[in-house]
Amino acid sequence: MTNFSDTDAGAEFIASGASRETSPEIMEAIAFFARNGKEADEFWNGDFDGRVDLLSIWENATGNGSREDTDLIWGERSLAQIMAEDA
Repeated sequence: MTNFSDTDAGAEFIASGASRETSPEIMEAIAFFARNGKEADEFWNGDFDGRVDLLSIWENATGNGSREDTDLIWGERSLAQIMAEDA
């Protein structure tokens, strides 16, 4: 089975990060866990509904902490801010 992130639709979703003011690393992490574009949009909007958790997105986007989460932007907030609000 092909991962959504490896499809043309996945590539389009990742590329939409510029218009969503979201770092490519976050878009790639969302696309990695999503099964399709609808689910990717839901994840981007924060609707995880038990399908994935925010920590998994953080781990993927930061390379398990090798990239600073303060440098990764998701909409108008940094990933660090989002994680702090979720704690």
